Amino acid sequence: MGRTQRLRQRRAPKDTTHPADHELDSLHVLYAHLNCLGWRNTTQLSALHFPQTGRGLCSKRQRLRPGNELIRLPANCLISIATLEADDQFKALFNKDLFDKDARISFQALVACYLMHQQHLHETSQQSTLGAYLDTLPRSYTMPYFCAMSELQCLPEALLERTVGQYRQIREYYQIIKTLVGTQHCECCGQLYCQDIWTLPEYKRAYFAVNSRSVYLNPRQLKPARCHFQSLLSGDTNMALAPFLDLFNHSDSVQTTAELSPNGKEQDYVLTLDTAAKSELQPYEQLFISYGALPNLKLLTDYGFYLERNAHDFFEFSLSDIEQLIAQNRKLAAQTYHRNIFKFIREHNLYDQMFVHIDDGCSHNLRVVLHLIFKQQAYFPNVLNQIAFGDVAQFDDVQPELSYLVAHKISEYQGFVKALNQLPQLTESGVVARSYLLECVRYLSDFESSVDCQSNE
Repeated sequence: MGRTQRLRQRRAPKDTTHPADHELDSLHVLYAHLNCLGWRNTTQLSALHFPQTGRGLCSKRQRLRPGNELIRLPANCLISIATLEADDQFKALFNKDLFDKDARISFQALVACYLMHQQHLHETSQQSTLGAYLDTLPRSYTMPYFCAMSELQCLPEALLERTVGQYRQIREYYQIIKTLVGTQHCECCGQLYCQDIWTLPEYKRAYFAVNSRSVYLNPRQLKPARCHFQSLLSGDTNMALAPFLDLFNHSDSVQTTAELSPNGKEQDYVLTLDTAAKSELQPYEQLFISYGALPNLKLLTDYGFYLERNAHDFFEFSLSDIEQLIAQNRKLAAQTYHRNIFKFIREHNLYDQMFVHIDDGCSHNLRVVLHLIFKQQAYFPNVLNQIAFGDVAQFDDVQPELSYLVAHKISEYQGFVKALNQLPQLTESGVVARSYLLECVRYLSDFESSVDCQSNE
């Protein structure tokens, strides 16, 4: 063991570990690759394994404060629309004459194809320009999308809706890609695309790699004048993969800004720490960035994790939640509810933004809907319109029904957790989903307690 390694082990906190040998080797290759592209690790960033998050980044020597740059990555290190447009071999796979304005894909879906293209080059000829980066990507992901079917059957409707939406979107994009490149053979190995190389399982992993690791930027700053893929794409090309930078983990207690900044004739992608929970971050202390003010449902379905006591979290209800509450609560089921009320709620989209927040309480729309259903006898549309969009003070009388609804969801989510516990084995995604459900139960229980305290004051 060399002196440098001993010093590193002495300085690093006891609860952190260095990555495994194969992972460490991949990171060293990536460091060298980025260095050749002009990156200078001025903040002395290094990857470690942290007990709460797994792999993350820290600075080995620098103390960092709000206002400091975390990383300055040359724009040519990014995998952006400019990267794809500069790759003639990749562009040749997509015949522009086959593009259909009624069958477009997102830029995210196209970047997923590019990752698969580079991965195949890396495996067959070792000529991929992204080989160093590809070796650092996770080998599996923990979104509910990757749950086993038996686990999906134990998840609530809110999670299932998002997951089913992802299933449909990914399959739709994949079918379009198969139409465009599926009959072509690889020049390196002779295998057939979309049958042997770009398989659906590989595409799913690549899609979520892009989904969970992209940064956002102004597409005009990097988009070339002529775009081969323009008529294939729906939406903006405002995302890019940022090698090494994507090792930063997310926290709800920090704020960061990212921008493309001029550096002579070139541009750098600069990530700056704006605010943090501490005034100064010590060497070897994990550095976090912000992916945005995201609730746990968004974090879980798009990134595969959640945060305990997430400051940006809230719990959203659907109209079907209220209908299920009525069916299961004897007191509420004994009442009569005119169908015009539910029709009015749906026609005016009042079922949107129905949520509770631990600090802000019950959302306006949830109060309105509970009031219309449980407190009003009127059912003519003109009268309902006057009530729904009238004096907000009248909506303060829904506390009992709100308590019923919260208790109903607590019981329901506890049932989902119990169902998952009864399965003989859980996938990694299933374990994360179960922990998320328990966090939801805790959140609703804390909200319930806070409401009870307020009512007793």
